[in-house]
Amino acid sequence: MAFIRRRAKADDVPVSSFSDIAFLLIIFFILVTSLEQFAGFKAALPAGEQSTQEAEEEMPTVKMHDGRITMNEDTVTIEQLHERLKAMNLAERETDEERIVIIEATGRVEYQVYFEVMAAISHAGGVIAIIKEGD
Repeated sequence: MAFIRRRAKADDVPVSSFSDIAFLLIIFFILVTSLEQFAGFKAALPAGEQSTQEAEEEMPTVKMHDGRITMNEDTVTIEQLHERLKAMNLAERETDEERIVIIEATGRVEYQVYFEVMAAISHAGGVIAIIKEGD
């Protein structure tokens, strides 16, 4: 008995294993993907304007420098800063100008400290004004 052999056409591509490969890739990407939820806060930063020295003296100033936090020239911890800002009743003030708290950072300041100070001011209802050092 003679068998007739068929030749595979050049257009025929075996696609039976494509579904297996796709399934394995989907499982791989599901296992490798990491989902993270970032925690943060919204901060409405006011537009910068030139102000007089008298206005700056009235506004509370928080300075961060070399691992220390000072508020109006008194060294404080982050907990004490929360208490002082809460005692100022910033959220109850009517205008944004009355709620401004100035932040100044000099030297080496860790991002975590900077973030905690901004969060404390925002949580107390203050408006953040950032002082930038000149070039």
